[in-house]
Amino acid sequence: MKWLPLAALVLLLQACGGGSGSSPSEPLPPQACTALEQRQSMRTFLNDQYYWYANLATADSKAETLDGYFQSMLYKPLDRYSYTQSTAEYTSTFTEGRRTGYGYTVVWQDDTHTAVRVRNVEPFGPVARAGIMRGDTFLSIDGVGPEGIIGGKLPTVTTEGVLRTIVVRDAAGVTRTVRLISEDFALSPVAAKSTFDVSRAGAPVKVGYLAYHQFVTYSKGDVRLAFEEFESAGISELVLDLRYNGGGSVTMSRDVASMIGGPRLADQMYAYLRFNDKQVGQNQRVPFNSAGTPLAYPLPEGLSRVVVITSPGTASASELLINGLKPFIDVVVVGETTYGKPFGFIPRSECGTTYNAVQFETLNSLGFGKYTAGFTPDCVVPDDLDRPLGDPNEKRLKVALDYVATGRCTSAQAPMSARISPKAAARAYGETVPAQMFLD
Repeated sequence: MKWLPLAALVLLLQACGGGSGSSPSEPLPPQACTALEQRQSMRTFLNDQYYWYANLATADSKAETLDGYFQSMLYKPLDRYSYTQSTAEYTSTFTEGRRTGYGYTVVWQDDTHTAVRVRNVEPFGPVARAGIMRGDTFLSIDGVGPEGIIGGKLPTVTTEGVLRTIVVRDAAGVTRTVRLISEDFALSPVAAKSTFDVSRAGAPVKVGYLAYHQFVTYSKGDVRLAFEEFESAGISELVLDLRYNGGGSVTMSRDVASMIGGPRLADQMYAYLRFNDKQVGQNQRVPFNSAGTPLAYPLPEGLSRVVVITSPGTASASELLINGLKPFIDVVVVGETTYGKPFGFIPRSECGTTYNAVQFETLNSLGFGKYTAGFTPDCVVPDDLDRPLGDPNEKRLKVALDYVATGRCTSAQAPMSARISPKAAARAYGETVPAQMFLD
C-alpha cells in the first residue's frame, strides 16, 4: 500500500474508521484582505483550530501589527511555539529550499556576552564564498558590535542586493573586513556526511555520520543518497547530528526514522497526532513507511541503535524522531538538552501571511509525549566551534564515536575557547528558522 501525504491521510483514516467525528470545517479565509477582516478570520481560525482554544486570551485591539494581534491571543506562557511569517518566506524555505540573505547563524561565545561566533554557514550563501567559517568571530556588522548584533539593532534582510560590511576574525587571529551583498541562494539541509571506522572489543565497526539541518521534503533525495552510501559502506551504527535541526515536516521525520529503523518497523506506529476536542476527526496514527513503499528502506537490515547529537536548537520534528524511535531501537543522546516542542501545526496562509499556530500534540507508540522540558542527553558535551561538523575530533562527534566503541560516555571536553554554555546556546541569531513541526 502506498502511504498518502499526511494531510490526505486524515481522510483515509476517517474512511477506514480510524478517525471519529465528521470532517473538520476549515474556517473560510477573509473575502477581502483588510486589516479588520484578517483579524476576524484569525480569531475564528484560532477559536476553531488552536490546540488551547479554551485558553485564548482577549485580543489586543491596539496591536499595531497582525503578528502582534496574533501573539496577544496565544496561551502564554505555555505556548512559546506559535508564530507568523510571510507566505513568500514560508514557501521559499520549506517548498523551494531557498533563502534570501547571507547564509549564517551566530551565537554568543558564553554568558559573558563579549564575543559573537559563527555557528553555521550555508555552503551556497555569500558568507561561505567569502571564506567565513564556523568558529570565526564577528566583531561588527555595519559598525554594530556584538551586543547590537544579538540585540536586534540590524534590520532583517529579506531582499537581494543589500550591502553589509562585516569585520571578522578567524581562528588564526587574523582580522579582515568583508563586504557582502545579499542574494537568493539554495539551502543545503544535508550539511555533512561521512563514514568512520572504530574498534569495539578489538573488532572493526563501520559508523555512518549524517549532519541534517531541516526535515524538508525537497531534501529526501539527498538523505536517501546518504543512506545508500552508508549501506554500500556496510555501516552497522549511525550518528545522526541534529544539533542545529529545528524540525520541519512530520512526513520527512517519519521517512528518516524509517530509513534508520529498517523494514522490521514497517507499518508500526511512529507517532500519534492528537488535536483539540473540536477536531477529534483529525486525530491520526502516523505509521512508519510501509514495506511496499518504493525506496523507503535503503538499509535492508535496519539499525538497532542510533546516536543522536543534540543542542537546545534540536526541536520539534527532530524531537519527534527521537521520541518515535525510542520504543523500537536504542536512542542515545549526546550533547545538550533539546528544545522541548511536542506540538505541531498545519500552516494556514492567507493574504500573504502564514499562520503557524499549535494545532496538535504528538505521542509515540507507548503514549509518551509532553516533553516540553526537552530530552536530556545521556552524554553531556558542549558544542565545539573550533572544528567543522563531521571532523572526528569535534567533541560531540568524538564522544558519539567513543560511545559506539565503548558503550559509555567519555570525558572529552571542548577547549574553553570553543565551549558554548547551554544558556548562551539556547538561541542562535542571524538567518534562523523557528522550531517547526508541520503536516504537509
